[in-house]
Amino acid sequence: MAGSADYTVTPSRFPATTKTASTSIKGTETTATTVYFADKILITVTQNGRLAHWVHVPLDIAPTDASLTSNPYLGRDEDDPSSDLLPMHHLTATTVLGGGMQEVDVLGQTLATQIASAVKTSNSREMRTVVLGSGLDKSMSGREEFSEVVGLVLEVL
Repeated sequence: MAGSADYTVTPSRFPATTKTASTSIKGTETTATTVYFADKILITVTQNGRLAHWVHVPLDIAPTDASLTSNPYLGRDEDDPSSDLLPMHHLTATTVLGGGMQEVDVLGQTLATQIASAVKTSNSREMRTVVLGSGLDKSMSGREEFSEVVGLVLEVL
């Protein structure tokens, strides 16, 4: 059979590990779900059943870029614990689907980068791509609301 050695089969658990949590943020029921696939970590954050914006953040970085691989926490102040809340500078969120409104696009990309940073901080060897699907109201971009959404997602990571 020609070409059968061209790919590698990676065994993975089935069904994939899934976690879900819900809370009310600014009076709106908000649900976060995480599904851990062999090659991706899929996270959805929805309000009112809406799911309109998809973003991905690759956690693997090019090993040839020494400025990124030598210190992944560059830009964080080790003496200031609040700097742990800052997203890692080398993680880049890219909109895959949706994002027609600038406010929603910025919210989704910022949320995805923050979540990917939390994933990478908790496991520095994690290389799967984080995919975030969101359906948040643009009013969630306020500091308090954003923090509550991040906190909800952290519950399911």
